[in-house]
Amino acid sequence: MITLENEYLTIQFKKLGAELTKIYSKETKLNYLWNGDATFWKRHAPILFPIVGKLKDNAYKINGEFYELPQHGFARDLEFSIVNKTTSKITFELTYSKETLINYPFKFTLQVSYELKKNQVLVNYKVINVDDTTIFFSIGAHPAFNCPLVKGTSFNDYYLEFEKAEKPTQLFLNPQTGFRNNISKTINLEKQIDLSYDLFKNDALMFEGIESKKVSLKSKKHNHGIHLHIPNWRYLAFWTKKTNTPFICFEPWMGIADNENTDQVYSTKEGIQELSVNKTYENEYRFEVF
Repeated sequence: MITLENEYLTIQFKKLGAELTKIYSKETKLNYLWNGDATFWKRHAPILFPIVGKLKDNAYKINGEFYELPQHGFARDLEFSIVNKTTSKITFELTYSKETLINYPFKFTLQVSYELKKNQVLVNYKVINVDDTTIFFSIGAHPAFNCPLVKGTSFNDYYLEFEKAEKPTQLFLNPQTGFRNNISKTINLEKQIDLSYDLFKNDALMFEGIESKKVSLKSKKHNHGIHLHIPNWRYLAFWTKKTNTPFICFEPWMGIADNENTDQVYSTKEGIQELSVNKTYENEYRFEVF
């Protein structure tokens, strides 16, 4: 296991998926990141690339030819290399290979860096086009936080907090297929959403157009939690797996699952990112624990 630490935090990673596996606060003595217990969900904070969500028939079309990708893409299941490491920062890298070109016919470099700053973890994504043509992709984050966070509390003692009341578009998944259905609606969200497993009976809560740049997990029973700072993401989802699952995922995305009526053309897929030759796409978010 790879470790970074400062006087506030200890964080750990694995090279598989460049995945963050632990956020421990030396001040609060709490573990904030989900432990990956496979009884519930084996992952901690996977990186979603080069798609977010599920493709119809796990397939998509480029220039009339079909290619296949699993839900959320392949980056989370491939080994990254470490290209730089200091006492406070680490950068992982995944580059295209003969294997990735079979299912994703674009040449890319994906860099993921984590940096400690006091009680915060800064996460940066870079997608570099090393092809001789425009490439297309989606990217997203999927960190899971312990909920309950403190012993003696329950999932229902926690709530989500935005910076202000919101009026986003809510998108809906068909829980049987995993695809978006044709229903979407503008809704009024209070600044605070009390957590309950009922919220997730039809899978993830998905929103487009959240204006808050900080979303928090807080408790009615204690003063600890986490702020997720998300300055530039199109979609934001929340997810937990089933009743009594002890975590909640905060998911900023640039991309989304296929619509049930998709034509499967990758370059026009909703939320897809387009990147010209020799250009770099960059986005970031950060955890702040308290």
